[in-house]
Amino acid sequence: MVHSHSHSHGHHHDLRNESKKGMLTVLGMTSAYMLIEVVTGLMTHSLAMFADAGHMLSDVGALLLGLLAVWFSSKPATPGKTYGYYRSEILAGFFNALALVALSLIIVFEAYRRFSNPPEVHGVPVLIVAALGLGMQLISLKLLKKSADASINARAAYLEILGDSLASVGVIVSSLIIIFTKWYAADPIISGLIGLAILPRTWLLLSECVNILMEGTPGRIDLSSLRKSITAVEGVLDVHDVHVWTITSGLDAMSGHILIDNRAPAEEVLTRVTKILNDDFDLHHTTIQVEQLECKGTGESCRA
Repeated sequence: MVHSHSHSHGHHHDLRNESKKGMLTVLGMTSAYMLIEVVTGLMTHSLAMFADAGHMLSDVGALLLGLLAVWFSSKPATPGKTYGYYRSEILAGFFNALALVALSLIIVFEAYRRFSNPPEVHGVPVLIVAALGLGMQLISLKLLKKSADASINARAAYLEILGDSLASVGVIVSSLIIIFTKWYAADPIISGLIGLAILPRTWLLLSECVNILMEGTPGRIDLSSLRKSITAVEGVLDVHDVHVWTITSGLDAMSGHILIDNRAPAEEVLTRVTKILNDDFDLHHTTIQVEQLECKGTGESCRA
């Protein structure tokens, strides 16, 4: 019986460090803009600006939670936590996604409540601050884009900022309508549409987090194809007890048993199988147990 265990975490550490730098920069920009919105809201008596400042506060909380998760995930493994704290990144993404869903529903509710009696909004100062906010959010999205493609934690923060950039566009549009037409109902109507637009992508993020926490097979992996590729290796008779799961974003793991012919060189077969998993399926954290048939003599049946 032969065992194989291979892993590679270097690329994941690089992504995590890059994510941390981007999130720290965005946190500073978002916090500063939130204070500007609070001051503007006080000066203009704009409920819309206060509401957007509340969105910024949720962004600050999400970024702080994400950075806390990055710090936790950098801690080394222990006998009690053999995978370390990688899953803290997934938990942060999960709670951020829940917060985004709740925020979207609150926006829709507030839009409905205000539609019958929309508050008067001072359009010009709100327009200026919203335009400033949109520029800051576009810079933030650029800073987070690369790490968001590889990290659920960073993706949650990215979606938070994306939602606020949509909100800023909505505030700009509604401000222009209010400035030129004095139609104050534009504010709750556009806010409601923004709330609805945030939900689909956030729901996908939440579903992905749940799948990882339940140790489901990553969507990018076709288990049927993986089995066929392994059994196609010369000497492999069967593959069973195959499990593929995600430890954290960008770090998938696989374990399984392969049954090989007693005449096949176990180490060579194992090397070929590991190479297929690495090259064809991008699985670098693998644990494979090789079971070789044992034959008592010529003409007799073999058993594992």
